[in-house]
Amino acid sequence: MDNTVSKISEKIKKGGEVSPFLFIGKNLDLLNEKVENIAISLLNEFEIPNVYLYILKDDWEKIKIKEIKSFVEYSNSKSPFKFQIFFIENISRLTPTSSNSLLKFFEEPWVWNIIFTTNSGENNILETIISRVQIIDLNISQIKKENAFYLSLIKNYLKEESNEIIAYFFKSKLEKQEYIDFLENLIIYSKNNLTFINYLEEINEDINSIKQNNLNAKYIVDKWILKIK
Repeated sequence: MDNTVSKISEKIKKGGEVSPFLFIGKNLDLLNEKVENIAISLLNEFEIPNVYLYILKDDWEKIKIKEIKSFVEYSNSKSPFKFQIFFIENISRLTPTSSNSLLKFFEEPWVWNIIFTTNSGENNILETIISRVQIIDLNISQIKKENAFYLSLIKNYLKEESNEIIAYFFKSKLEKQEYIDFLENLIIYSKNNLTFINYLEEINEDINSIKQNNLNAKYIVDKWILKIK
């Protein structure tokens, strides 16, 4: 289970209210699919039927107030299960009026309602909605250099199937570019699996620091190997 699902799951188990999420990504089709998978993973973990995932699909049309009121109607009734999920695809499609009608829902979703939204960025979203969501930005670095070896090391390490990554990086002295390539693939893995996504910006900053300020690349990679575990 990825880190995002785990964190939400822990909060649900403790009986806490889960703040609304805004997932950002340039490929909205792929992003919507991933977010829907997160929602289904949560429902499956708590043995909740998938019918308690309400999705307002992106049909490229503006979302008017009548549609949004109809969509959130079930949020006023407590679910017979621990929670239900409301997922709005491409939230920038909201008209100003429909956005305003959602403010109370975002401010006080109640403990049994979880809200997911997606968009290509923060633009064209009401500022009062932005202030009420946790933003998960998957646009931080457009990296295309996938390395199957590094991705395999990360996957096996996180799934506790192998500690080869420790032997490879802690004991070996590599070229600076190899450390950068690993960190870039750490971002690729994170985006593909929506795991430790809150670290993306910090990883990206470390990559830039290695490139521009000649910081100790081995030290930074060692730090991240320990941190993601």
